Amino acid sequence: MAVEEEGRKGIPSLLSSGEENIASNITQLIGWTPLIEMKNIAKKDGVEARLVGKMEAYQPLCSVKDRSALRMIEDAEEKGLISPGVTTLIEPTSGNQGIGMVFIAVQKGYRFIAVMPAKYSLDKQMLLRFLGAELILTDPANGFKGMIGKVEELMKTIPNSYCLNQVTNPANPDAHFKWT
Repeated sequence: MAVEEEGRKGIPSLLSSGEENIASNITQLIGWTPLIEMKNIAKKDGVEARLVGKMEAYQPLCSVKDRSALRMIEDAEEKGLISPGVTTLIEPTSGNQGIGMVFIAVQKGYRFIAVMPAKYSLDKQMLLRFLGAELILTDPANGFKGMIGKVEELMKTIPNSYCLNQVTNPANPDAHFKWT
């Protein structure tokens, strides 16, 4: 049974009740991160406070970036800026945020184009493609400006395209106020 709670969506805990808790979509699991008390670390370091850590590896893609990617996409949807099956999302990325974005975008029915310099890690390039991104590589000598230039060029030629712009998008840090 999926639940909503003050900005958090997800399945509470598969062990929290006798009820069957099954997500209908993997994005519902984002934000429900188990906490673990770190008594040994606190004791060893002489910390008097209760020390608790979040197990981000329990996010669908094992990353805190899942939260901000979901929030940026949902924020743009809520504002009527993008629509599944209509909008092509184009994003400059070094990999981590783009991985979260393509994962959620594809789940929701968006075409996703990731733009990154060719020198960036091959494993991230492969993962982006595996998750469903079209990948456009830019000349590494042009750096960040080269990525932005390519995104702007693509947005002029691809109808119904939109850039979530992770660097300046207020929904990016907002995700952590709501869900982290």
